Amino acid sequence: MLELRHRGGTCFNGSKSQGSAAFHWNDLLRAPSLTMERGIEQVRVAVSITPPVQAPYLLKCVPDRVTDDSGAMVSDVILRLNRYRPQEGRWLSRTVLDHAGRECFVVRLRVGGGFWRRGGETPSTVKWEDRITEIREGSWSYVAGSIGRAPEKVVGTATPKEPTAQYQAEWLFSTGDELMISWESSTSTSASTPGMTFTLRNQTSPDSSLRLLKGRKLQYQTSEEHVEDEDEEGFVTLIRFTEDNPNGKVTALLNWKLLVMELMPEEDAVFVLLLCVSILRSVSEMRREDVGSLLIRRRLKEAKLGARDWGSVILHPSSMSSINSPYIQPWHWNAKAVMADTKTDYISRPPPSTYSAVEGGDKLYKRVLIT
Repeated sequence: MLELRHRGGTCFNGSKSQGSAAFHWNDLLRAPSLTMERGIEQVRVAVSITPPVQAPYLLKCVPDRVTDDSGAMVSDVILRLNRYRPQEGRWLSRTVLDHAGRECFVVRLRVGGGFWRRGGETPSTVKWEDRITEIREGSWSYVAGSIGRAPEKVVGTATPKEPTAQYQAEWLFSTGDELMISWESSTSTSASTPGMTFTLRNQTSPDSSLRLLKGRKLQYQTSEEHVEDEDEEGFVTLIRFTEDNPNGKVTALLNWKLLVMELMPEEDAVFVLLLCVSILRSVSEMRREDVGSLLIRRRLKEAKLGARDWGSVILHPSSMSSINSPYIQPWHWNAKAVMADTKTDYISRPPPSTYSAVEGGDKLYKRVLIT
């Protein structure tokens, strides 16, 4: 409600109402341009609202226990619940968390088949074409402490393909997209893989409307004059071209080395997860090293909720000059510090002796993921 008054005396109490205008919230929301005007005598009054814009999603894959073909964690607890029937199959597993620590997806990488029994029978590696990546939507169903079963709903898969001559790695996604990766042989062993390029193709639409660019591009590009290759390593920018955005719009920023991604609400989270994991798997095989800590097969301790929040709450740039904490800046400014599980867990991993032989030894996972 807005009221126009005419002051007749020297104090407000002597003023006289000239008219009023009322703006109802529901009427304003229904207005085509979210703007309304009213007239009071010779005065025109206009009000408008700016609708809130949904922020991008922040997702991160964290290590978790090995699972079997059914999705249950390989554990004595599950074994007892199954009346000691051996658990078949071995899948490397990652839990996908959002910035608030909520479980959103479970990512599983198929590694081995068969059983483990006392007496010499151990899981063996599956064929190359069966080493798929699977994404299940939802959270774990815990049966005892941190031991549980993965959600049943499978929402996406990535299957390795025999690469054609110009590519070194190819993946076929259940979304209908194909990811092709190539790199120059002269740079294939360098620390920052400067020769690596990506190609995306959709089986249903030959004219690709997607591009994957190495590094932080467009609005994610750093303003620093001298950016080292090491600072850009792991980052990939996803750009979509549409009728509304013929010049392209960034819909996701990935860091495949840290398995972290920021994506716009309109982007497909499953597609971005498949991209991130597939790139990491291909680079690990190319370099023959565990560049993304895939060999970790235990849940690591996350920072206390509210201590970091991955830069999901940031200060305005005008206030940042006086505060140097990376945790109130965009996560991609200092991704390694902000996204590490803890100060020590990022650079260390549990020794092999902490892993159960039932899960399969280190050789099993190295053979599939690295060599």
